[in-house]
Amino acid sequence: MSAEHSHTGAARPAPVCPRHPDQPTHLRCQRCDRPACPQCLHQAPVGFHCTDCVAQARAARPSPRTRFGAVARPDRAPLVTYGVIGVCVVMYLLQWLTGSVLTQALWYAPLHTSSWVFEPWRMLTSALLHSPSSAMHILFNMVALWMFGRVIEPAVGAWRYGLLLLLSALGGSVAVLFLTPATTPTVGASGAVFGLFGAMFILLRSSGAQTGGLLVLIGINAVISFVVPNISWQGHLGGLLTGVICALVIARVPRGPRRSLWQGLGLASVAGVLVALTAVGIPLVTPA
Repeated sequence: MSAEHSHTGAARPAPVCPRHPDQPTHLRCQRCDRPACPQCLHQAPVGFHCTDCVAQARAARPSPRTRFGAVARPDRAPLVTYGVIGVCVVMYLLQWLTGSVLTQALWYAPLHTSSWVFEPWRMLTSALLHSPSSAMHILFNMVALWMFGRVIEPAVGAWRYGLLLLLSALGGSVAVLFLTPATTPTVGASGAVFGLFGAMFILLRSSGAQTGGLLVLIGINAVISFVVPNISWQGHLGGLLTGVICALVIARVPRGPRRSLWQGLGLASVAGVLVALTAVGIPLVTPA
């Protein structure tokens, strides 16, 4: 007599998604073969990958770079450009509210970097001020900064662009130190703006683009600098030359893993030269 034995086995539970343990799923990532719920699966060139695999693939993929070494971010606003414009506008309003107090406290004249008065910070703070008696002064500079900054900043990256502006403003003041009477005050972002003119020329040439229209623009503004009274052609000239040199540093460093380092060292060298020139110019300043 034989006995029959029946085996009743419980159904195996469905795997659960590691990110959502409360969601059983029979789906799997086709890269790591782990279970994943529909919410955690993303379409890939081949099949579907889980969120973790997608993140790993993005981290391993090198970020696209521009011709000049900046990370390409076409959807990112030129924050440095907008920030500088905002600061200049706020400073202009404060100049109006404080009368001549703020303007006199921050403008630059060669006498401020002399053996009698040593306030070198004015070489930079003066670039944030504009003539309260001429709205066209700030309007022209801010429009030019907006137009050129929106092109140059994404191309070279925020930190290179910020140094380009800073050094061009300083270069304009260094030229004022050597070429302007000791007590003549100067204000305005024109040195930095002319630095953008010069930098744009070099960057366009490095990209193989046409520069004829830009040369006409630079020429017109150069003529205005010499013809119209009360305009510091010295600051424009110094800013233009500094912008050209900075752009050459940015554009001519060969591609490679240490490109950003060499670009930074090159721009630091430009800053060092400008500081050295300032030190040379200090004993040459004589009061009128």
